[in-house]
Amino acid sequence: MIITGAGPDPQDPNSELYTFVDTQAESTYPNNPDTSLSHFTTRQFVPTAITNAFPIVVTILGHGFLNGQALITTKFITTPTALATGMEQLNNRTFYVQQATTDTFQLYDVYGLPINGSTYTPYVSGGEFTLSGPLCVNPSHFPPPGLPIFPPV
Repeated sequence: MIITGAGPDPQDPNSELYTFVDTQAESTYPNNPDTSLSHFTTRQFVPTAITNAFPIVVTILGHGFLNGQALITTKFITTPTALATGMEQLNNRTFYVQQATTDTFQLYDVYGLPINGSTYTPYVSGGEFTLSGPLCVNPSHFPPPGLPIFPPV
């Protein structure tokens, strides 16, 4: 089979790959982050800042995330240069929220380890975090809020 014409470009933030169609009505239950009967959410959040640090700290004003919630990252692109977002190493990955405050949170992996962003490209703008479902399966991987992650030396 021969395919002609250009298909969707994963590096293009306006590509149809990133088009989302939600046919479920938003939940009427107060403070419920779910927007569908499958209990997966469809809200995308664009960060205002992401640190190149260990651990990565993401700023999204009034995000409402809870420690242990899963986030999927999309639209972090490298080309074209005029649209580059930086932090493309985050693209199309799942992370978990930890040390959540009103406007910031840290990124952790499924094993409860913080993500080291010190070698990632600097964040410029754009990208999206999508809340992908309920709290993680095993919240015991994450220490309670306010406790130090690593014991002091």
